[in-house]
Amino acid sequence: MTTRIKPLTMDSIDVDNEQDLDAFLAQVHAVGDKIRHAQVQEAIRLGIIDEKGNLIKRGLPEDMREEADRDFGG
Repeated sequence: MTTRIKPLTMDSIDVDNEQDLDAFLAQVHAVGDKIRHAQVQEAIRLGIIDEKGNLIKRGLPEDMREEADRDFGG
């Protein structure tokens, strides 16, 4: 059985304590890494970037180009 650890918050740590602050920042970075990974995978799935992170799509969609005939309903 695994024990669930309560996430640290700015209110739950002593910001003057290096160990508390380091643990909090490690938690923030871990969550950020998960978000970044998910966003990279989504960009790959959409064909925006390749597996190495290189940009694939460089042009604008047809409706966003300056010469496009579009109606925004206004």
